Amino acid sequence: MDISFIKRRYDRFIRTLVEMVDDHSTDAIVSWSESGKSFIVWNESEFCKNFLPSFLLFDEMAPFIRLLRYWGFKKIQSEPWEFSSEYFVRGHPELEPPPEAFEYERPSKEVSDRYAERMKEMADAIRKRLAKKAKKQAREEARRQAMEEAKRKANEEAGLGHNEETSLVV
Repeated sequence: MDISFIKRRYDRFIRTLVEMVDDHSTDAIVSWSESGKSFIVWNESEFCKNFLPSFLLFDEMAPFIRLLRYWGFKKIQSEPWEFSSEYFVRGHPELEPPPEAFEYERPSKEVSDRYAERMKEMADAIRKRLAKKAKKQAREEARRQAMEEAKRKANEEAGLGHNEETSLVV
């Protein structure tokens, strides 16, 4: 993967994060820490509901945390969530990781093959579960239809019509 592509993704993420954290009107939800060397998510539910979808296209904390870790952020504490990175400091947009941080090493063929095999196994397991569930649903539907048919026959034998209030219970 091209280093410049990864760097552009990093730059876009950091710009988005700075935009979220710098907005003083939302300090009750997310803000810089007092030191300016970290940021704090004060209100997780509001942050996930109102910020993440508009800035980062998801609405849960877990993927946001994975993204932060991917870009080198560390969790300082939970409750409230606080994160820091030596390259994310209030008022210092010039800070950025060294170029080698953006280098991407492709996984070996062995690792790729193992991953592909694992994905096939998972897909097979899902297909088997879905087939089993479909069979169970078909059996339940057949049982339901048989009960309805038995009830209908019993009502006919008793001389009750479909529209009558009373019916025999089978």
